[in-house]
Amino acid sequence: MPFLLIAATGLAGVLPWFGADLVHRWPSAAAPASAPPPAPRPPPAAPPPAADAVVLPSGRIAEPVSVATLAATEQPSPIGDQPGVDGRILAEVARRKAELDQREKALQAREERVAAAEKLARQQIAELTQLRQSIEAQVRRESAASEADLNLLVGLFSNMKPAQAAAVIGKLDPPKAALLLQRLDTRLAGPIVAAMDPAAALAITEEVEQRRAAFQR
Repeated sequence: MPFLLIAATGLAGVLPWFGADLVHRWPSAAAPASAPPPAPRPPPAAPPPAADAVVLPSGRIAEPVSVATLAATEQPSPIGDQPGVDGRILAEVARRKAELDQREKALQAREERVAAAEKLARQQIAELTQLRQSIEAQVRRESAASEADLNLLVGLFSNMKPAQAAAVIGKLDPPKAALLLQRLDTRLAGPIVAAMDPAAALAITEEVEQRRAAFQR
């Protein structure tokens, strides 16, 4: 009996230590089973659409967007956030505007010069036209006077004797003498040339031949 009591007392002291050691080595064996995960909550109900909402063909609902919402969601301009960008842009715009103004002034000045040159050219053309008309009128008057004088001389020499006419015509320049002889009747011109000095007669005869050759060309 005393032995059994001692053995029981020893076992009673060893069992708690042995149980604690088992719990320390295998905690999962001593831990209770884990609880199942909670069930997922249902999604919240969608709010009712606004009165002015639009239903798209796909079935989705397009809610109206207010001005305040657009202003809140508007992205700031990246250019405005950069320092000095506005100044450079304004300077470039001013530079190009100055170039355009300068080109416009140069073009306007060129147009004015062209207009002045055209005006001067028109004036000169008008003056030249007037001068040409004046010269032509003078030539016509002189030609008429010369024609009248020539006809008068032809009439005078026709009424003169050949020797008298030869003495006067032989002293004229060969071109004038040839012109008179061409206007005279050949029956009168022949005796007049025959009565002239041989040198004068030769010069006048050559002038007459040259005039006829030029006229035939």
